[in-house]
Amino acid sequence: MSYMANLWGRLSHIGVDEGMDFQLQHRVILSNRLGAIISSMIIVFMIIFSFRENTNFLLMFTILAFTLGILILNSFKLHSISRLLVSIIPALGVLWINLSTKLSQPENIEIVHYVSPRMFIASSLVLPFTLFSTREKVMLGIGLASIIAVVLLYDPIHEMLGVGYEQLNIASEKYGVVYEDMFLVIVMLLSSSVFLFNLNNLYEKENLSLLEEANAKNQDALKSEEELKKTLKEVEIARAEDEKRNWSTKGLADLASLLQSKIDREQLYDKLISYIVNYLSINQGGLYIINDEDEDAITIDLVSSYAYNRKKYVSNSYEAGQGLIGQTYLEGETIHLKEVPQGYISITSGLGEATPSNVIIVPLKVNEKTEGILELASFKPFETYHIEFLEKAGESIASSISTNKVTARTESLLSSSQQMTEEMRAQEEEMRQNMEELSATQEEMARKEKEYIARIQELEAQLGVVE
Repeated sequence: MSYMANLWGRLSHIGVDEGMDFQLQHRVILSNRLGAIISSMIIVFMIIFSFRENTNFLLMFTILAFTLGILILNSFKLHSISRLLVSIIPALGVLWINLSTKLSQPENIEIVHYVSPRMFIASSLVLPFTLFSTREKVMLGIGLASIIAVVLLYDPIHEMLGVGYEQLNIASEKYGVVYEDMFLVIVMLLSSSVFLFNLNNLYEKENLSLLEEANAKNQDALKSEEELKKTLKEVEIARAEDEKRNWSTKGLADLASLLQSKIDREQLYDKLISYIVNYLSINQGGLYIINDEDEDAITIDLVSSYAYNRKKYVSNSYEAGQGLIGQTYLEGETIHLKEVPQGYISITSGLGEATPSNVIIVPLKVNEKTEGILELASFKPFETYHIEFLEKAGESIASSISTNKVTARTESLLSSSQQMTEEMRAQEEEMRQNMEELSATQEEMARKEKEYIARIQELEAQLGVVE
């Protein structure tokens, strides 16, 4: 049962698309169903008539082919032609079968065989009104005209083929009433069909108005949805920007706290590079300091690194302009490598070594002076906000490096000053001792001089006595 229902559903929806007008969908479905029903009836008649003599199977096969053509036309989206066929096939088919029967079996024909088919043909006038909308006036007119033509030409066609009721000697005094009845039937059918057609037209207009109103509301809803999506997207972008700003703010605050910690320079630099590498979730990094004590021989020295594998054939100290590190020092601009030369840097793990896909070299500048270089390597790309964070962090780090340099120079000068003071004190003590020794020597010389003078005077006195 379910198989038959599924088959019936598939036959009904041949040539029906979801994008089609709602009313057109139902009219196409109706044409498919009528075509399937007529085809089934023809097959049943063929089975029944197969037990009779002089059955015109060619005629039935022809009608069957036309009814099956309805489904084929719908499958090719020729919906108007298929519905026109559905409208006129019953009238033409009844006329054709009726004529065929009269031609093959004239001895069995009675007056009812002239009246009933004509009534059936007239009743098929409702089909065009059912299968066509008010907007399809041309196809509707063709269908109605074809059926009315069959009704009006019913007797002339019979007489032309020699099977008119009088030609077959079928007497009927009341046959003329048939024309009156047919006229009344046609008028009633046309009147009721026109009334229903106009009523349907009003419903279609109302439905069209409701559909347009629904479409307008749907458009407004879609517009509101688009605006909501746009707002949500803007909110999402704003939230992402806030997250980036918060991420940068937190990182800068942590770096500032780290730079203010009371630890020695070597430990500070190790913690700085370790924090930056871990905060950015990258693979490795190195911190270089500008050694400008001798302005004629400036060097850029690696003072700390994290998960750093030494570069091949390159030392950890550079001169100005040497390599990318030296070039960054001269230009004072960030260098971002998205295609790293093979062998420039290798990242080592337990699974082996690999060249990173991204390297960034950031000058650490304060007051337009480069105090250091930060080199970072990663397998994932550096985002714009990462670079902005590193450049802002570079100012704080550069300021700390500059302060450390000043402090180191001050300590060096203070140490030299203290050493000179100690040396001067030692020299002063030595001079004091020398002065004391000199004073003692002078006193000894004065004493001896007095002794010499006294001895001389004594000798002079003795000489005077002798004389």
